[in-house]
Amino acid sequence: MYAVSAAQTRSANPDLRPHIRSSADPELMDVPPELDAAMTFTRWRREEDCAALLTDGGLCWVVSGIIRKCAVHESGQRRIVDLIMPGDFFALGPADARTFSFQAVTEGTVTARLTQRNLNRFITENPGVYCMFYRLACNVIARLEEQLLVQGRTTAAEKIAAYLLLMSTRLSGAQDGAVVLPVSRYDIADHLGIAVETVSRAITELRRAGLIHLDGPRRIEMTDARGMQRKADGAR
Repeated sequence: MYAVSAAQTRSANPDLRPHIRSSADPELMDVPPELDAAMTFTRWRREEDCAALLTDGGLCWVVSGIIRKCAVHESGQRRIVDLIMPGDFFALGPADARTFSFQAVTEGTVTARLTQRNLNRFITENPGVYCMFYRLACNVIARLEEQLLVQGRTTAAEKIAAYLLLMSTRLSGAQDGAVVLPVSRYDIADHLGIAVETVSRAITELRRAGLIHLDGPRRIEMTDARGMQRKADGAR
């Protein structure tokens, strides 16, 4: 882990502020410039523990790369609760530091953080900041609800079809075309609560049905997005 200045991060990510605002309504664009100066940016190595972000509370979000939020049981079994992508907020609850672990999925993942003190100050001084963060917090809830719907599918093939469609939408904004999954099949299994062998069999089933095309272990092309949606919905 190594911290970088706001200037360095903006240089590497020139669209940082527009990216942060992308989930907000146009009328909430008037964010005070002091907000940039109050942010702490950190760059993480792949698989590095990001628990330091949750020290003393605060609000965190991903600027680039991906953070994995996990719960590890006493048995050693891991469950992935969320994959946090650029623009996504996390560490919203005070119990997160006690209940979950956070790791960088990709090399060079960059996160931004506001301390609770600074967050409270900006919210008090600028109602637009409060509205923006409120709406972004709502996006977190919506994202987790979508994942619950994916996990609630009946068969493994339905779960995987729904998961691939959701990942394609989150990564590229569309359900068709090709997508490079940022996670392994082991991660997919831990995210859906099924065995990795089940993940592989379901992907093979979708490929044989002509719904997807594999170009390597992680690059998947949605050759029939409508058919994938029907499969995800359990339609016969």
